[in-house]
Amino acid sequence: MTQCQSPWRWRAGLFALTAAGLAARLVTLPRVPDEHDSYFFVRGVIRFSIAEVRPHWPGYPVYIWVGKLATALLGDPVLALHCVSALASALVAWPLAVVGRAWARSLGAPAPRSEWAGWAAAALWLATPAAWVTGSQIVGDPLGLLCGVALLALAVSAEEGRPGRWLWAAALGGVMLGVRLVNVSMLGPLVWRAWRARRERWHSLPIPAALVLAFATGVLPWAGWLAIRESRTFVSLGRQHVTGHFGRWGESLLTDREPLDRPWKAATTLVVYGLGGGTPRQGRLRALASVAWLAALVLGCAQRPWRGTVAVLVALWGGPHLLHLFVAHDVAYPKYAMPAVALASLIAGLAALSPRRWGPAAVMAAVAGACAVSAPVAWHQRQEPPVEDRAARFLAAQDRAAVAVVDVPGLPTFLRERADGVPWIFVAPDAVARFRRRWEAEGRRVFATAVPPDEASGWTPVAHFCRDPFIDPRLGPEVWLFAPARGLAAPPVVECAAAE
Repeated sequence: MTQCQSPWRWRAGLFALTAAGLAARLVTLPRVPDEHDSYFFVRGVIRFSIAEVRPHWPGYPVYIWVGKLATALLGDPVLALHCVSALASALVAWPLAVVGRAWARSLGAPAPRSEWAGWAAAALWLATPAAWVTGSQIVGDPLGLLCGVALLALAVSAEEGRPGRWLWAAALGGVMLGVRLVNVSMLGPLVWRAWRARRERWHSLPIPAALVLAFATGVLPWAGWLAIRESRTFVSLGRQHVTGHFGRWGESLLTDREPLDRPWKAATTLVVYGLGGGTPRQGRLRALASVAWLAALVLGCAQRPWRGTVAVLVALWGGPHLLHLFVAHDVAYPKYAMPAVALASLIAGLAALSPRRWGPAAVMAAVAGACAVSAPVAWHQRQEPPVEDRAARFLAAQDRAAVAVVDVPGLPTFLRERADGVPWIFVAPDAVARFRRRWEAEGRRVFATAVPPDEASGWTPVAHFCRDPFIDPRLGPEVWLFAPARGLAAPPVVECAAAE
């Protein structure tokens, strides 16, 4: 009787956790594009063209297909892509729980306790800001991570006695690259399986060849579609993108002006924007969440999780990918911390195996702390669009406006999207006066994001927008707009218009 009820109880618990996580995301769903990449994806869903940056290289074809399908159902590409991310982020909990349960079983835990380890991993993931806040944004990372964690879950299941699932894992790996090409570094388990079984056969076919064929089955649909549409553009822009990423404008280890600070930046992003922790200066809740997460991770590591095949598969899946992200990407981006948060959730979930009550208590405290931190930030994300977005819309509403942008690097992207008819220039503060004279001669109303030092008394603030700084550190927490005071018929200063 227990054996019959256990699968039902396991699935019911997972369904309840996933449904609760999805409901929380839908209630706090953002309403506008979140960053400059978001606009590229929205344009790509409306009409795909890599040559026109709709979206940017490599085109993210499978992600765009899913976005088009969601748009056909919902009618609005912005809403559709937010829903894709929210659904994918919530669904990550399911394969993550499967891996957590299998990992606990590989350590010798009996059925009830191993299930609790899986549920704990799912709950921890769903509560984090990485999954709830960042995971609801218009970026390809949530869907890519869902494919990656599902690949890992299939590999783990195959090693538990269902070898045919290796073929499904290989096919999903091919599809995953059409969502996010950089997830190629998540294919470690497939490479490991192919090498280990290099002298074995399935029926008459060598296992490595079977895995390659399954992988090609996942790759060919989107790769063939790209080849038919824009093969030359894909190759030429690919060279340009890779060269720029690692040579000119990129955010890799090779182009980082402060490479020695990368470990600290990565750790800060993981703790603050990934797990919801922080210091007492950042809030008591964050400090308490840090303590709870630390306790859960320590108790999880106390179970000696490195034992067994599941640990090998998790290491092959997560290790190369985290190294890839650290070396080749901007470690201050919260979205790049999502795989690390998934791994942390798996390890902390193993604390549920602790023979004493300290383990489950630590897990529950970490879940509660992460929820207490994530919920208000997620709500602020819904109520507070990026300050650059609101500044651009404010300028678009002014008659013949022009703006000098000083130290607000994200604003030009939003000006192009929200205020296409507003001239702008990115300048140093001492150059603002020169452009002011030019624009005033054209009969334009001049604005600037900073007061020029040589005309400090001649400008007055006309608008101030701010946002919760814990939503995304890559966009500014506030933007001021100033205008020349002489002859100004301006609206009153908006004192920190945080919510809309």
